Amino acid sequence: KSPMPKSKRVKIVHLTKVKKKGRSKGDVLIDEVRDNVDEYSHIYLFTTENMRNAAFKDLRTKFSDSKFMIGRNKLMMVALGVDSDTEFRTGLGALGKKISGDCGLLFTDRDVKQVTGFFDEFKVSQFARAGATATKKVVLPAGPLEGLPVSMEPQFRKLTLPVRITKGKLSLIKDTTVCDAGEVLSQTQCQILERFGHKTVTFRIKIAGFYTNEKYTQLLKEDKSKKSKENMIFESKFTADTGTDYKEMEIQN
Repeated sequence: KSPMPKSKRVKIVHLTKVKKKGRSKGDVLIDEVRDNVDEYSHIYLFTTENMRNAAFKDLRTKFSDSKFMIGRNKLMMVALGVDSDTEFRTGLGALGKKISGDCGLLFTDRDVKQVTGFFDEFKVSQFARAGATATKKVVLPAGPLEGLPVSMEPQFRKLTLPVRITKGKLSLIKDTTVCDAGEVLSQTQCQILERFGHKTVTFRIKIAGFYTNEKYTQLLKEDKSKKSKENMIFESKFTADTGTDYKEMEIQN
């Protein structure tokens, strides 16, 4: 294919308004995204739930023949384009304007059936973080806390657990409810759950859509009420830079 007209890139890549340090990193990321577009036959847009770095690192290993990119949504949108005038390759604008919230891109030569099948089954139990919603009621039974040294008594008391040392062993005085299902977890609750090995959330990745053969196909139903603040900021800047109303453009497409 012939390269995109220079004027099209100029319309959207306004990195001169970014600080000098940011410009260099932005240029590198945009170039990396576009290099991956050229290298791989499929691009998958995915969303994440309860992502953890260690689990994501293992996932990268399983897809060592592919490339994951996550974070910096705005720059990924700039790299791909958001409509037929700014898209880096034919049809990419339909994918670019879907980038929002907790999401990322997977560049790969693996076919759609293989990738969607893998992620339909993919889930990894994780410890909850503060602000997560408890998926079940967790009760710690009264009795000796096997395997835990008595030196931990002050730490457990600080976590508001009713403990005492009985016959040289650390024990829980009474049954203690850590959380109820549906409750928003505090930092203290999360620390207790992790200390006692209760993994109450699941790291998942869902394939929202894919781009191949110059066409983007949406798989997940969109929830427009959850549009991210980051995306709204992008739309405002897009309108200011290009003179095109993003919302009108979205309706037309």
